[in-house]
Amino acid sequence: MRQTIIRYGLISGVISSILMLIVSSIMKVIGFQKFAEYGVWVGFTCIILSLVLVFFGIKTYRDEQGGGQITFGRAFQIGILVTVISCICYSLTWVVCYFNFFPNFMDDFGAYQLQKLKESGESAAEIAKQTAEMNRTKELYQNPFYNFAVTFMEPFPVGLLMTTVSALVLKKR
Repeated sequence: MRQTIIRYGLISGVISSILMLIVSSIMKVIGFQKFAEYGVWVGFTCIILSLVLVFFGIKTYRDEQGGGQITFGRAFQIGILVTVISCICYSLTWVVCYFNFFPNFMDDFGAYQLQKLKESGESAAEIAKQTAEMNRTKELYQNPFYNFAVTFMEPFPVGLLMTTVSALVLKKR
């Protein structure tokens, strides 16, 4: 079981990391403002693509080591561990990229969010409140552990959903 989890977790993690590097490079080339509208959708599509390996990890274990059978609990255990390994790879990649290649990311993100607030007609008090909140987040984001934790929480809910659905689909007594 351990080999299956590590193999599929690392494959998923490498895929998510490579896709993140590609998407981040595109964002850097075309600029944050142009990329921001569709960036979330592109990013989560890449995360979903990498987490398809959760399904295949569970299926491989069921077919090769479980004799064609697997309980929901065992399938969930395998899937969530594959997800955790993948999320760790994803988060480590982002932390390295953020501190070495994208140190202005939070400035660009904050400017984009403030521009959207101004365009939506928010009050000056609300804009000031959001500016203070963004500055606090930017400060927290400079801590690699905080940065890692926040980044980990991007793909993890997707992996949790993928794990649950895969475990339900693949369970076989």
